[in-house]
Amino acid sequence: MKHHFMKYRRVKSILLGGGVWLLILSPLGGLKAQINIAAKQKSLISVFRQVEKQSKYVFLYDKAVENSPAISFDCANCSIERVIQLLEQQTKLEFKISGQQVLVKKRTTKGTGETKAAALTLQAAQKDTIQGKVVDERGNPVVGATLLIKGTRIGTATDRTGTFKLLRPADGQQVLCNCLGYHPEEIHVAGQTTLMLTLRVKAQQLDDVVISTGFQKRERNKLIGNISSIKGEDLQASGITTVDKALRGKLTGVYVRSNSGRPGEAGSIIIRGSNTMTGSSEPLIILDGMPLQNGGVAGTDKTSSNINSLLTNGIGNIPPEDIASIDILRDATAASIYGARAANGVIVITTKRGEAGKDYINYSTKQSLNMQPGNAFNFMNSAEKLAFETQLYKDFHPVYGGRANQLLLQVDNGAISAAEAQQQINQLSMINTDWINVLYNPAYQQSHNIAMSGGSTKLQYNVSLNYQDANGTLMENNNKQGGMNVKLTRNINDKLLVDFNLYSTIKKNKEGQSAMDPFRYALFANPYERPYQEDGSYAWDKTYRDLSGKVGETAYLNYETFNIIKELRENTLTTDYANVRSQFGLEWKFLNGFQYRGSAVVNYTNVSTADESRAGTYRSFAQNWLNVARTSGSGVLPKFNYGFLEENSGRTLDYTVRNTIEYNKTFADKHYVQAFFANEVSERTNNRFFHYNPIYLQDYRMAGYPSWDDVPPANYKKLDLSRLGGTYYEKDRSVSFISSATYSYANRYVFNANFRSDGVDIIGSKNQFTPLWSVGAKWNGHEEKFVKEQLPWLNRFVLSAGFGYTGSINRSVYPFHTYTLSALVYDDVVKAQAFKYGNPVLKWEKKRDINYGAQISVLNSRLNIEANYYDNRVTDLLDNVVLPVSVGRTSSVVNAGILSNKGWELSARVELLKKTDWLWEVGGNLTTVKNNLDKVYYKKEPTVSNLTPQNVENYAMRSWFGYKYDHIDPNNGHMMVKAQRLDAAGNISGEEIIDLSKISSADLQSKYRTYYLGQQDPKLYGGFNTRLRYKSMTFSTNFVFADGNMIKGFQDRREGPSGMTDDVTAGRTNRLKEQQYRWRQYGDVTDIPYYSPTASNYVNYLIDRDIESGMYIKCTEIGVNWRANPAVLKKMIKQLQIGVFANNLFTISPYSGSDPETQMAFGYPTTPSYSFSLNIGF
Repeated sequence: MKHHFMKYRRVKSILLGGGVWLLILSPLGGLKAQINIAAKQKSLISVFRQVEKQSKYVFLYDKAVENSPAISFDCANCSIERVIQLLEQQTKLEFKISGQQVLVKKRTTKGTGETKAAALTLQAAQKDTIQGKVVDERGNPVVGATLLIKGTRIGTATDRTGTFKLLRPADGQQVLCNCLGYHPEEIHVAGQTTLMLTLRVKAQQLDDVVISTGFQKRERNKLIGNISSIKGEDLQASGITTVDKALRGKLTGVYVRSNSGRPGEAGSIIIRGSNTMTGSSEPLIILDGMPLQNGGVAGTDKTSSNINSLLTNGIGNIPPEDIASIDILRDATAASIYGARAANGVIVITTKRGEAGKDYINYSTKQSLNMQPGNAFNFMNSAEKLAFETQLYKDFHPVYGGRANQLLLQVDNGAISAAEAQQQINQLSMINTDWINVLYNPAYQQSHNIAMSGGSTKLQYNVSLNYQDANGTLMENNNKQGGMNVKLTRNINDKLLVDFNLYSTIKKNKEGQSAMDPFRYALFANPYERPYQEDGSYAWDKTYRDLSGKVGETAYLNYETFNIIKELRENTLTTDYANVRSQFGLEWKFLNGFQYRGSAVVNYTNVSTADESRAGTYRSFAQNWLNVARTSGSGVLPKFNYGFLEENSGRTLDYTVRNTIEYNKTFADKHYVQAFFANEVSERTNNRFFHYNPIYLQDYRMAGYPSWDDVPPANYKKLDLSRLGGTYYEKDRSVSFISSATYSYANRYVFNANFRSDGVDIIGSKNQFTPLWSVGAKWNGHEEKFVKEQLPWLNRFVLSAGFGYTGSINRSVYPFHTYTLSALVYDDVVKAQAFKYGNPVLKWEKKRDINYGAQISVLNSRLNIEANYYDNRVTDLLDNVVLPVSVGRTSSVVNAGILSNKGWELSARVELLKKTDWLWEVGGNLTTVKNNLDKVYYKKEPTVSNLTPQNVENYAMRSWFGYKYDHIDPNNGHMMVKAQRLDAAGNISGEEIIDLSKISSADLQSKYRTYYLGQQDPKLYGGFNTRLRYKSMTFSTNFVFADGNMIKGFQDRREGPSGMTDDVTAGRTNRLKEQQYRWRQYGDVTDIPYYSPTASNYVNYLIDRDIESGMYIKCTEIGVNWRANPAVLKKMIKQLQIGVFANNLFTISPYSGSDPETQMAFGYPTTPSYSFSLNIGF
């Protein structure tokens, strides 16, 4: 049980002060108008012209609107919304704002006679109209594109599906199609009734594309910093149903690594390398402008260890279908407005919102089949394994071993004859069970999403429902998820807007449980063991063993009825997750160019787990609570094997409130000035309760406790009473002050400065607040007049530079002391198992970021290149420092380190083929990371090699140190390795070949040093893709890659169930075929060392051949998409898209383990999947 003594510092006065001045400013805001019109009996077109002169809006209409009667119209100090409202009241017309265009058409009448007449008019009009669809080069619909008959104001705009209807132009007239960010197109209709138009991205207009930083939405040409962006359409155009995996390899500087193939599994997202040794390297997530707190519930150990973070990670709650765009802020110039939470980068997610106009319904589904994993390891078959066991018995006569060993032991004991033993061995050799095929199967997964959106100029809405059902390839593994997202925007008037977002998600994950790791069992279980008897009943495995548990002290399994399938079916871990996030915003425009934005978000998460182990299972036996009180080494008595139940329930409630005042103004059409100030407060409360029942009758759901009389009095003190139940409570608060300013001259020269100060209550008062800031400059060279005149082929040329600071803090390190009780008793007092000293003078980890960037686009945007160089340095890095016992503690976490990350980011996109019906483009990105620990506690490389990566000064984080393999001594079979020899002064004097099995750890520490063998994290990573489109058919591929790192290879001795025991004992379960060729006698030449009935020393040390290159190139996606021509669709259907995909199809790598991307020798594997997708819009 953990007892946390937390010291809360009240910041009420600060919070109130941050908001009072906003209230003072409120009455000062005069509502200045924009449009003034006084017209008496003027044509409607002339009114339109007056509005256009006083605003940036353009009216588009058909001939019927041109013939509208004259009107009298008076409007003083009106916004465009108010103008439209008054026009709708005085006319029989409908108005719709689309970007900077106002579309005008006749209003639908409701009277019976009028309806009939309108229908006849419509039939006649349809004969004189053209219809079609506008898409981009990737086949995605272009929303809001305007189509105008050249030389007139007669036009229309595309809807959410990119479709349109337009009055047929007269002979010889052309249609102009235009949209922000695209090259305009001029079309000759020439008798056509349907059109399929493709717009090309216009690089020089990418500056006008709006980017969201979470605080603001700003045009790219006025934004400084490294920002990677991706549209929601590109996320959906794959067979992947999670956001993190959909990002793999697609964004510069962003490394997304899969951790396993378990359904609901979260991928790790790293931006420009790791920036901390003790905390999390995950970036901050911003959802629709507000921070997304880590959805995990502290203390729910079952969730964190078995289900992993995506089940409780908020980014997993957002289906790709609901996302409009993702912008990733990679450097301090872009991310410093998030201050002490932005050291690992910021991911800004914007979800879809409703638009005024016709209601729209969209349904999409993805149906997938994940293939079962294959066995990539060269293990022995039954005949080989039985012969291997016979070899071992002849060499060592072990008491414990496989089936052949057991039979030969019975022969020696006279229980059976040699002929009988050989007959049974022959029968066993005929059985070859593929345990991977037994435990793992192809898994079906499905997802569904229904979205409804629309609204009027006053109220817009977007509502989506989503559902996912994913089976794991491992038997008894299923993950379900459902959610509803609601987004409402209400324009109260032209100055006041309110919005409301509601996100809700429920998840349920169910996994079969076993005391044995299922994948480890599938590899190491002897192939002559069977899952079922011939009569269909369970067969008992007599040879598999796992010494990692707490059962007994002998090498026996000590259980006669073990079956892995029975275990997975009868022991289950069920996790239920529920999350509700409510977000409210208010925008008020006042004075001239000022805007106030108030935002609040409340997030509630509940996670509960139920770990049920059935009575009579091996898991109940092996993990029984009474094991510590046993009277012998054979485990608990059968009468106590009554199962167990462990339940956890945790909940988190957090909120964030932000007040922002922003000023935007353009002077003389050249000088753009923007500034804002914000105050933000947040609080997070975490509660947990858990209990454990050592007796549980699953069928009756009855739980209880054993009789204490059955526990020997001398062993009673050994019982871990703290495991039976406990509670956990945690609260933390923070307050922030943020400001930013931007100046732009003629869209050519841009300057920016940001400032933020964050304070949290988990840092001592001395260093509670930390000021962080950034500055940046940018030159849009393509906007220069001389460039446009002399270099017309140069479509885009941008240079930028930035300098700034961001920060982070490990929230598990406190300024006060914490302790954990144990089951150990000293002098009749329960002693503390762990006492963690606090550090009242902790500081924020502070990252300095220097960045230089360049962007270029040429040849009508057919070639686009971007390059960035970054130099990051983290100071006050938290590190574990070892202290002398005399000071009263052995270690402490202090700000003692310095870390640096440097590297390049390169990205390119080229259109190799571009014609009316054809488009072939190729793109890719590459990021290099040079990580170095400039200052840490461990200043020198480890004296003795360790099986885990180390953090050592002047090396990269998580570096490997060990010895170098030389040869196997043919005289005795010992492994000989190279080590660096020390002289009397402790300096490296040379290299020496040593025998690890004959040298002590003390001699290794005093006489030798290890070698640096590489680092665990990649030095470079990225992705590349290609897309080939022919008319409405698109073929696409995506690859990811990483290189420059070393990861543990597959070693059957270390990865096997026998762990670090001797090789003879490890021979009880299956081994790699190469083990048949181990050293056995004098003169043998091999690279497999001798076997010993006692543990060999060399298995405790890392040797260079234990790790391998982690280089890989993985095909994450191959897909074909088809979009139906709107002309062939029925009137009800606006859009139809069908796709077929193959994901994780293959990996190219020299690595011998399961998957180099997961950086694990083996585990729950990622496997190829095949998907079908359908998208229909109504």
